[in-house]
Amino acid sequence: MTKRYLMPLAMILLLPMMSGCLGGDDDSGTIVLYGFSVKGELIDDMVIPAFRERYKAETGEDIKFQTVYAGSGTVTKQVIVGAPAEVMILSTEWDALQLRDAGLVTTDWRSYPHEGTFSTSPWVILTRPGNPKGIHDFSDLARSDVRLVSADPITSGGAQWSIFAIYGSELRRTSAIEGSPNETRAVELLDDIVDNVDSWQESARKALSQFVFGYGDAFITYENEALLGMAQGEKFEIIYPHSTILSEHKAIVVDENVDEKERGAVEAFMEYLFSDEVQNMLSVYDFRSPDESYNDGFERIEDPFTVEYLGGWEIAKPEIIDGIYAPMRR
Repeated sequence: MTKRYLMPLAMILLLPMMSGCLGGDDDSGTIVLYGFSVKGELIDDMVIPAFRERYKAETGEDIKFQTVYAGSGTVTKQVIVGAPAEVMILSTEWDALQLRDAGLVTTDWRSYPHEGTFSTSPWVILTRPGNPKGIHDFSDLARSDVRLVSADPITSGGAQWSIFAIYGSELRRTSAIEGSPNETRAVELLDDIVDNVDSWQESARKALSQFVFGYGDAFITYENEALLGMAQGEKFEIIYPHSTILSEHKAIVVDENVDEKERGAVEAFMEYLFSDEVQNMLSVYDFRSPDESYNDGFERIEDPFTVEYLGGWEIAKPEIIDGIYAPMRR
């Protein structure tokens, strides 16, 4: 199928800047890749150059790439209205499901290794240096003396992971104590934490900036974002909750947009994403592999869980985000 260019001009002008063609001659094929924002450096600086070199050696062809990065929900909406992505790296499977339901994805991403999970990152808590509020777990964020900054899960797909982390951790804590998960207590904890949020931001990156500028006592975020901030000299501490969720970032093919002459290159690139070579690259940018054997050097999570513990995205999103969290904000 040919790439679709159906977006209205106004929408096209709102697209994030493309990184452009990365080398190659004018006659070579071009793969268009859209990804959620924190993947840009990893993909552009390491994955694509290494793949292009390997692909040229194996086929003699010089494949090119165009890349776009923004929030996962943002790039998903752009593709649904006509943006020409052929490959996407998404922060949530919910976005992949929306693309499938729109008729743009026919290849089952779960048929790839690790059900299409390209990388993972646990959700952690950031506190001020020295942890002056004595925060050690999600339950501490419900105390009346703790003020929070948060991305809004209504606008930030990544922030939905934080809701799952809080809710799921309380289910697991009460299950260990009482013998079964206490959903009432999980709702109460989430409600108390939501009440402590003083600053809501549309994206996790903007919320992190607010926290760095001095707002709030704590902030829940991806481990990779926390480690990146510390590497860049930001002053905060990372708290690893006893039980927390592993966010899973999906790699998918947008079949409707794949030019048949590039199908082979697209499939080769997808296979490469799950190769030993790429899985070893993830830690350079503080992402974890879905295969724990690649994750030496990361902090151990005592009780990790995935969204499958909450029923998967098709159940957790409508029941927890739409049914429990959203009414708390009204």
